[in-house]
Amino acid sequence: MANQKAIKKRLSSVKNIKKISKALEMVAASKVQKAQEKALASKPFADRIFELMQRLDSKVSEKEIPLLRKDKITGNRLFIIVTSDRGLCGSLNSNLLRHISSFLENFKDGTNYFITVGKKGRFFSLEHGELLADFSDAKPKESAVTYITRSAMDEFLEKRIDSVYIVYSDFVSALNQEAKVKQILPLVGNKKAGFEEEKNIKNGSKYTYEPDETELLNMVIPFYLETQVRDVIFESEASEHSARMVAMKNATDNADNLSYNLNLQYNKIRQQAITTEISDIVTASASLTK
Repeated sequence: MANQKAIKKRLSSVKNIKKISKALEMVAASKVQKAQEKALASKPFADRIFELMQRLDSKVSEKEIPLLRKDKITGNRLFIIVTSDRGLCGSLNSNLLRHISSFLENFKDGTNYFITVGKKGRFFSLEHGELLADFSDAKPKESAVTYITRSAMDEFLEKRIDSVYIVYSDFVSALNQEAKVKQILPLVGNKKAGFEEEKNIKNGSKYTYEPDETELLNMVIPFYLETQVRDVIFESEASEHSARMVAMKNATDNADNLSYNLNLQYNKIRQQAITTEISDIVTASASLTK
């Protein structure tokens, strides 16, 4: 009887957990779609900014653009880490932090500085370097994009750091999220646009820039960096919700399997108890007839 009560109590707990995991799965599924829509909506603007930067970059000297400098001065670097605030999203955060830990092993000198978006990244940064700013409480997260970008540029232009990286979970598919580290400063010059410019000239079209290319590029770069940070936040949100959706679906399926096994176990014990009781009655009845 005691075993029956224990199993029944456990079965009730499993059913309650299943209700919660199913609800979280449905909420995450709806949020994945919204996050994907936001990420896709920002792509055209980011692509056009990148095209403009390529054209301008092919016409200016890197010495004229402070954000293109590649000289090593301090050996310090800044990491913008984008993680989730909450758990229940499988191994998403642990995979990301393991990836950045491995990446940090490439640097033997200098100091690691961090700007974090998400509580999971905040705890990591406190253990592996100096935390410059934390935006775990920013709601929505993209509201902090401008401040994050300006802070990173200021640190770079003041020559307190030599490079800026952004660490995030790239949304590949609902079942696949890939941890990535992307360098955003110094900007890597891309002369590919020179070919496009030559092709346009041959076709009879030529771009005229006002103000000049150098001034315009200095104006465009901050917008480009903001789009990079914003896109990464959207990608990370989509990754978080999809990982949570999959994790909660697995939890729901496991709860179903556990409920099935517990029911079998409960019915088996109940059947044994009934068989034992019948056997006792038959034995008692037989002893009375003698």
